[in-house]
Amino acid sequence: MKEISVLTVKLLLICAIVAALLAGVNTITTPIIAANEQKNFETAMQEVLPDATSFEEIKITNFIPSKVGSRLDSIYLADNGGYVANVVGTEGYGGDIQIMVSILPDLTVGKLKIMTMSETPGLGAKASASSFLNQYQTLSGPVEVIKNASPVGNQVQAIAGATVTTKAVTKAVNTALEAAAYAQEQKGGDAK
Repeated sequence: MKEISVLTVKLLLICAIVAALLAGVNTITTPIIAANEQKNFETAMQEVLPDATSFEEIKITNFIPSKVGSRLDSIYLADNGGYVANVVGTEGYGGDIQIMVSILPDLTVGKLKIMTMSETPGLGAKASASSFLNQYQTLSGPVEVIKNASPVGNQVQAIAGATVTTKAVTKAVNTALEAAAYAQEQKGGDAK
C-alpha cells in the first residue's frame, strides 16, 4: 500500500511539473503566434489589393448580408479607395471557408484568397486554385453559380463535384461586395 502511495505522489508531481512547463511555453508562444497571424493577415491584404499601401479597419453598423450562409468578420478601407473584406462562407461542405476579398473602388471584385477551409481534397479544395478564384475578378454583385454551361455576366462556373463549396465561396464574395457598397454609402463614399 505504501508503494502505491509513493508512486501516486511521484506521478502527481511529474504531472504538475509537466503542466507548469506547458503553461510556461504557452505564455511565451501565445504572443508570438498572435503576431505571426497578424503579419499573415496583413500580407494577405497586400496580396489581394497590391495597389494599396495602407489599410484602416472600418466599422459599419447595421450591416446584414442579403443572403444567409455568410458573415462579414471585418472590412478595411485601403488608401487607394478600395476595400478588403474578411468574410466567411458558413455553408461549405467541410465547414466554414474564410476568404479575403478585395473590392476595387468601382465596387467590382479584385482578387480573392482562401485563408482557411476544410473542404474535401481533390474536390472542394480546388476552390483555392487561381483558375477558380480568377472567375470572380471584375464581377459586381450579385454573383451567381451555374453548372454545365459557360458563365456570362455575373456568373461563375461551379467546381465539378463541389457545388456546395462553390456556393459558399460565392455567398462570401457577395457579402464582401454588399459590405463595401454599404460602407461606401454609409460614409458618403469615404468610409472611415
